[in-house]
Amino acid sequence: MKTNQTEVETLKKRFEELESVLNNSYDGIMVYNSKGVGMRVNPALLRVTGLKKKDIVNEKLSEHQQKGILMYKPITLRALESRNVVTGIQKIHTGKKVTVTGVPVFGDEGNLLRVVSNARDVDALHQVQHQEELTRAWEFSKRYSAELKALKNDLQKSEHIIADSPEMLAVMENALHVAASDVNIILLGASGVGKDVIARLIHDNSSRLQSGKYIKVNCGAIPYELMESEFFGYERGAFTGARQEGRKGYFELAQDGTIFLDEIADLPLGLQVKMLRVLEDKEIIRLGGEKATKLNVRVISATNKNLESMVADGSFREDLYYRLNVIPITIPPLRERPEDVVALLEHYLEKFNKKYSANKSFSVETIHLLKQYGWPGNVRELINLVERLVITCKSSVIMPDHFPRSMNIFTPDGSSAASLLLEYRYLREQLESKNMREILEEIERKIVLLAFKEHRSSRKVGEILGVSHATVINKLRKHGIIE
Repeated sequence: MKTNQTEVETLKKRFEELESVLNNSYDGIMVYNSKGVGMRVNPALLRVTGLKKKDIVNEKLSEHQQKGILMYKPITLRALESRNVVTGIQKIHTGKKVTVTGVPVFGDEGNLLRVVSNARDVDALHQVQHQEELTRAWEFSKRYSAELKALKNDLQKSEHIIADSPEMLAVMENALHVAASDVNIILLGASGVGKDVIARLIHDNSSRLQSGKYIKVNCGAIPYELMESEFFGYERGAFTGARQEGRKGYFELAQDGTIFLDEIADLPLGLQVKMLRVLEDKEIIRLGGEKATKLNVRVISATNKNLESMVADGSFREDLYYRLNVIPITIPPLRERPEDVVALLEHYLEKFNKKYSANKSFSVETIHLLKQYGWPGNVRELINLVERLVITCKSSVIMPDHFPRSMNIFTPDGSSAASLLLEYRYLREQLESKNMREILEEIERKIVLLAFKEHRSSRKVGEILGVSHATVINKLRKHGIIE
């Protein structure tokens, strides 16, 4: 009996010590069980995120995004599903951005017991002045996920890269892996997927960043008669209208740096021969000149066309194809990486809100709908759409009805079929335990709330919904929207 009492006291003391460590930790810490239900949270986590204890404890991870607590899929949920350590940046509805590392904890038999996550304020990390302090700040993450930490640090050097999907992170990891070498790389992917961004990432993470320039050339935008002089330069008096002092071509301008040949498939056959010679001999001769200039240039090319088919039909030289295609990197279209859509929308909404002194936001329905959209124009289309909506949308909340009809989301009667389907699924999941009357009440509340948010006038809401002003006032009071 005495022994048992001693053991209990020892366990109690250890528990109190652990409790003290948890509560006094500078890092935010939260613990979830194997089913993704919140069990514990320390005060630092509430301070860092701005969340409340009720948002986490006894709440399911899978519902955080649906309820609008988190702007995209929880990092901790990814760790739970993958059974691996996952680190990333999480945006919270409070406006805070935190770095989160989710670590699965396993039992002796390999069964998943818990997921323990720590969180730190991104702004606080940015204030760290010395590498030593930065290393300590990331120590937890480094211990369990050194490779992912290194990748994140490299990606942070290029602020214009926005990626949250496994597919795009894999592309970036491959790009960073080959950046240190001078091997020729060809980037493959549809128009607008971000081939220029990846080419720049490779240059920025190579030794050539300090020694030379990054020169981007759109091979499809140069008139045929100017191509040779633009690529290889010309000497004084090479042709009528030439500069007296001559001129360097793109390859000379890229000396000791990187030349990015975009739309390489648009090169005419005559120039393909000369391009091959330059790549093989690593030297150029200016138009009208005789002296060869040795080149030290890294070549990255890109195309949205099928070069193998072009080689087969004779419109692209096979020897040039193999010279360029040493390491191919394929960038998937945006429709195949929906996780990136939310991150891109948030980034460019913030950018254009700042640029145009606006304060627009996306509704939940809008976010869901844009995740389902096919994005034929890829990232370029998304950027243009966000800028257009920030400028043209008169209300502070961007709704699906504000989308241009050219996006082909809408049905012939002008309604958004995908939006209605998403709304139905949302109501079915959220309200499945309620009866028909309760469901209709919820639908009515949402309609009145959204209309009032957009127009901010009960009379205008009455006109839009086809009911009297008195009815609108009653509905607004009934659902607690106004007092």
